[in-house]
Amino acid sequence: MKSLATAIISLILIGCAASPSSIQPAAVSRVGYSTMSCDNLELRMSQEISNLENLTGEQLSSRNWDIALNLLIIPGLGALTGDQEEAIAQSKGRMVVMQDEFATRCN
Repeated sequence: MKSLATAIISLILIGCAASPSSIQPAAVSRVGYSTMSCDNLELRMSQEISNLENLTGEQLSSRNWDIALNLLIIPGLGALTGDQEEAIAQSKGRMVVMQDEFATRCN
């Protein structure tokens, strides 16, 4: 009985969007940021934080829908709702590069 419950829970979670906190930053080139002024870099970081917050909200919503669809209708159906995983990874990658550039040149 325990293994059946584990199998059902695994099926439900397999079709779910990833948790935003589990998404790793993508590799992003620092070329565009290396010549940016410190003020512009700070402004871009602020904009990227807002972008990442919006993407995170969308991802959490997709994840919640995925779980609900998987539980209530058909396991695996939640995978059709789409997610923002790639956009979040890119945004996190841009944040890493910008923070590194800022710490290196602007402090």
